Amino acid sequence: MQIYFFTETGFLEKTGLKTAEIRRTFSVIADGTDTTDLVVAVYLVKNSSFSGGTAYARHWLKPTEFSTGRGRWKLSRLFQVPPNLPEKYKLIRLLPRWQHFPGTISDTYGWTFSYQKFTDHLALVFAHELHHFRRYHLGKHPREGEHSANLWALKRVCDIGLPVTGERVKVVRKRKKPSLFRKKDPFVGFRELKIGDSVYISHDPRSKYVDQHAVVQRPIRKNSKRLVIQTADKKNWRWPMQWLEIIKK
Repeated sequence: MQIYFFTETGFLEKTGLKTAEIRRTFSVIADGTDTTDLVVAVYLVKNSSFSGGTAYARHWLKPTEFSTGRGRWKLSRLFQVPPNLPEKYKLIRLLPRWQHFPGTISDTYGWTFSYQKFTDHLALVFAHELHHFRRYHLGKHPREGEHSANLWALKRVCDIGLPVTGERVKVVRKRKKPSLFRKKDPFVGFRELKIGDSVYISHDPRSKYVDQHAVVQRPIRKNSKRLVIQTADKKNWRWPMQWLEIIKK
C-alpha cells in the first residue's frame, strides 16, 4: 500500500497532525487485507465542505489518471502527481473535513459518528473505503453496500482501540403540503437535450462511472427526474439528473 499526503502550506504545523501516525493507523486497519495494488491519496485542507472518500476499485488506473479536473476531486490538480506510481493500481481518495474534536459528523447515508480526535475520523473514512476496495478488488463482502461498509468500518476501528461510536439515524419524512405556487423546474436545462448529446457524470454511489461522459439515449419525459444515458461500456441507465452535468457546447 502506497500512501500519499497532499496538504496546504502550514496545515500540518497548525493542526499538529503527524503523517507517520496516520500511516501506522492505516496499516493496522488494513492488516489482513492484501493491499499490494492499493494507492491511497489523503487530501488535508482547511476549508472543505465535503467529508468522505471514494474508492476506485473496479478498474485499473494508470499514472496519467491519478488527477482529475472534474467533480469534487478536481482539487487533485492542485498537487503534483507522485513520480513513483505503479503502472496500474487501484485508488482510494480521502478528503476528511477538518474540525476540532471531540465532536460528531453525519454522512450522506444517515449515519452519525462521534469522534475524540480528527485522526479517528480519518481512520473510519479510510476503513469505509477499504471495505469497497476489498469488495470490488478482492471479491470480499459480496452484495454489501454503503451501510454494510459503515458497519464494517466502525467495527474495524473499534477493534484496534479507537474510541469511535456511530449509529444509523432513522429519518421520518414529513409529507409536504401542496404549494400554492409552482416551483421552478431544477432540470429545465436537461429537458432541452437531444438524442446523441453528451453529459458528464458527477456522482456515482458505486464510483464506477464518476468523472466520465455519457450519451443521451432519449429526451426526458415530463416531470421525470432521471435521464436515459449510455455509458462508455455501452450500457444504458436511467440516471438521476442531480448526479449529471450538462456539457456546454
